[in-house]
Amino acid sequence: MNRNDIMVPLRLLGVSLLVFGLLYQGSLMAIGDVLFPNNTAGSPIHIDGQEEPVGSQMIGQQFRPGQSEDVQYFWSRPSANDYNAMTSASTNWGPTNPLLSERVRSDLQNISQYETPDDSVPVNLVSESGSSYDAHISPAAAEYQVLRVANQTGISEERLNEMIDEATKEPWLGIWGHERVNVLELNIMVRDALDEQNTTDQNNDMNAPEIVDGDR
Repeated sequence: MNRNDIMVPLRLLGVSLLVFGLLYQGSLMAIGDVLFPNNTAGSPIHIDGQEEPVGSQMIGQQFRPGQSEDVQYFWSRPSANDYNAMTSASTNWGPTNPLLSERVRSDLQNISQYETPDDSVPVNLVSESGSSYDAHISPAAAEYQVLRVANQTGISEERLNEMIDEATKEPWLGIWGHERVNVLELNIMVRDALDEQNTTDQNNDMNAPEIVDGDR
């Protein structure tokens, strides 16, 4: 066997690994860090100047019907993997699968505690995305929940609708994709509004005139 029969393929392999495995990938990462630093970092969401992010713009979190601590917040889409981005995949159950019917029925039952689970329930409140960790819901799904969130928090429906408008992302370049609402960003606004309410209530309590026995 000629020595070149071995060396030429090895050299070609080495050059390919260098160009496509290191230089190409490295240049893409460098360009991404310069032009899209937030995206390459995982699209983190920070609040109150905290160094650690509270989540990502691209990965949903557990705001679900049936969880009492989430009643005052907007609910997310269902997730078969608990929004774990390391195991991206939905169940892919077909419409005739009894497991899908059971899961949807359970979601509707949980929703019915606070909403009216009739034909008006937006489908993305009871259906997974392809990745099973979609961070967004449709504007209709957010608006459907306004009355419940208003009743649970005391925040006006008008203010909640303004929050939805603020958290709504438009189709890219007005062409690709659909309008969508980032649930985590929306719920951060709800939390901030609740904090403002609590601060106002505390200030009102402190400024209230003290009642002494002689005033009764």
